[in-house]
Amino acid sequence: MLTRTCAVMIGLTLLASGIAQGKVPGNLMGKAFFSVERIKDVDQNALTSQFSRAKPAIELVRGKDKHWKATLVAFFRKPATDGPMTLWLYDKSDKESLKAKEPTHMYSVEGGKQKLIFIHDLDIDPDRGFNKGYTYLIHIGQIFGKRQQIYARGEVSLK
Repeated sequence: MLTRTCAVMIGLTLLASGIAQGKVPGNLMGKAFFSVERIKDVDQNALTSQFSRAKPAIELVRGKDKHWKATLVAFFRKPATDGPMTLWLYDKSDKESLKAKEPTHMYSVEGGKQKLIFIHDLDIDPDRGFNKGYTYLIHIGQIFGKRQQIYARGEVSLK
């Protein structure tokens, strides 16, 4: 079976954040959230407070440039190692690919010094295969040899 994985660079910019990395509260561990407002350097207490009642799923509305934009904030289950972070996006409606663990899109970005909280600006481009009306599951983690280490998961719908 042909893999549907394609490396996609979406024009993302990593925020090199000065977040103090303490312990992540249990209700946020392993969850990825999206904010339509850009998140800049803020402390961990402010982030945990902001997202403690949020759902790890969001509907994004296209901007005037026909792109979907958001800031991804992921709270990891365990500290990440130095090196690039990988984002896997799965089409939620494609049950066959989900079962086979074949992402629709996959790309790597620099991980920076963030060990427990990962902040990343997303610019989702429809010219790169993202489609209006689709919901994507996102997994954030790292690759070690042939093994994937997933630190957080979330969901984004494109409206």
